[in-house]
Amino acid sequence: MKTDVLIVGAGPTGLMMANQLLRYGIDFIIIDPKEGPTEQSRAIAVTARSLEIYQQLGLSDTILEQGTYINSFNLYFSGKKRAEIKINKIGVGLTDFHYLFAFEQSKNETLLYQNLQKNGQEVLWNREFSTLTQTSESVISILFQNDDVQKITSKYVVACDGAKSPVRHQLNFSFKGGTYQNKFFVADTVLDWNLEYDKLIITPTNNNFCAFFPLKGEKCYRVLGTFPKEFYDNKDIGFQEIEGIIKKTLGLPLTFEKVNWFSIYNLHHRCVDNFRSKRVFLAGDSAHIHSPAGGQGMNTGLQDAYNLAWKLSYVLKGFAKEEILDTYNEERLPFAKWLLRFTDRAFRIMTSNRWYIALFRRTILIPMIQFVLSHERIKPLIFNTISQIGYSYSNKRIALNDSKKELKFKAGDRLPYKNEKGFYSQFSSDGFYLLHIGYEKLSDEIKTVIQTITPFPLYFWEDLPTENWKNLGVTSELFILLRPDNYIAYVFDNFDEEKYKNYLSTFFVVH
Repeated sequence: MKTDVLIVGAGPTGLMMANQLLRYGIDFIIIDPKEGPTEQSRAIAVTARSLEIYQQLGLSDTILEQGTYINSFNLYFSGKKRAEIKINKIGVGLTDFHYLFAFEQSKNETLLYQNLQKNGQEVLWNREFSTLTQTSESVISILFQNDDVQKITSKYVVACDGAKSPVRHQLNFSFKGGTYQNKFFVADTVLDWNLEYDKLIITPTNNNFCAFFPLKGEKCYRVLGTFPKEFYDNKDIGFQEIEGIIKKTLGLPLTFEKVNWFSIYNLHHRCVDNFRSKRVFLAGDSAHIHSPAGGQGMNTGLQDAYNLAWKLSYVLKGFAKEEILDTYNEERLPFAKWLLRFTDRAFRIMTSNRWYIALFRRTILIPMIQFVLSHERIKPLIFNTISQIGYSYSNKRIALNDSKKELKFKAGDRLPYKNEKGFYSQFSSDGFYLLHIGYEKLSDEIKTVIQTITPFPLYFWEDLPTENWKNLGVTSELFILLRPDNYIAYVFDNFDEEKYKNYLSTFFVVH
């Protein structure tokens, strides 16, 4: 079999990669050793940035119908509520998706898989990756389907094959980091208590930690926490053995009516030093794994695929130079390393049973969190971080600022949200957009010149200098060249043919 891109792994990252390549009309094959999408809920949080990607694919409405709104963040200690912060509108004015939302990994996979099928594509299930060999022009991959050996020749391989990634192991990528000392448990339950069922509850004690996340369905909650050390040597522990410890940790009346899934596991925090080895790219858990603090893991993998897909597609179509593929590592690796540090520190503070950390958590951290989350000016900053909408690729080679205005955004940023529903869905094609903000529209003559220079699909988007733009520093005519992933590539005040051509020639095939 031959294809342009082989995707190894059909989890959320691999399936998002496939859906993005589908968007660009790229031939691909996606394989996975499983029989179908996972049936276990696993990761549950979907950030605003991920929902914006789904909106671009036309799938966000389905997610909102099938998922769960998390309306408040609560801290409990010894059965007493120490903080309750309403978060159902924490990001109003920043995105269509101004809340925290639960949509389990299993549902993400099913939705993305069904979208592939709807568009005539299929996952090759029950295919186990074995080895690969790279040449100057292709990658030859060997797979097993039961006892049958299969060969796939592709121009590129994207490894989305998880934390134990066979592709990463074969190519000897570094994967530095470690394993948390504690073990952890996770359970999807149906529970009965006197609290409402739309709350995210975190309840640390001196010796333990539990968190409760609302799921879709009546009385459904994900419960996770530190696994009691007294059970470490017992291999047959079931949920019923630790049920009492969970209740004691929460400190409130609680009855578990049903347990749909229970698992005990170790948590790791690791990251590669490079997302690329010649024609092979890593994405998602194959490149970085971290604690569940902040619900960032699955979402980061979705962003990896989103970033890489358009760059691969443009190289394959002859729009871009091979060098643009280096910007995938340049843009995504710093975020992965920052996220690893951020989640590691937060998770250690919330789960450690060392006495001095427990004392800090009880006497300083909880009051501090209550103060911070109740401060109206700080809330948007927190939302920008946990929703991933605030992350920028500024100061990277593909981002160029050439405006003399004092703008409140810059090249490399996500396009600033215009407070109107469905704003980003306007930029859902397979090309770049040139946003022109001014009182007079561009002439057909200038558009023709720009189109002639530009080697990839380009769409024009006109807008007046509204109050919204003026608040962002746009006081006169401005041009914004927008990438297919809704990040700003180039900002300039006036169209200059030579400057425009010079910018494009760095990474694109300008004739």
